[in-house]
Amino acid sequence: MKNKKSWLFIKAGLIILFTFFIFAVPTDDAFRKWFRFIMLSLFVFSFIVDVIRYKKYNG
Repeated sequence: MKNKKSWLFIKAGLIILFTFFIFAVPTDDAFRKWFRFIMLSLFVFSFIVDVIRYKKYNG
């Protein structure tokens, strides 16, 4: 993607949307809880890495 800043905004919005979805539709299944937590953690980690790269190269 050419415009990294817009991609960061989209990814941040998706993280917020996913977090809202986790709290709005809770589940009792332990597997789903852990799966959602792992997905959100990986997504946040990739967002943080992208932000660090953006600041480093577009400074």
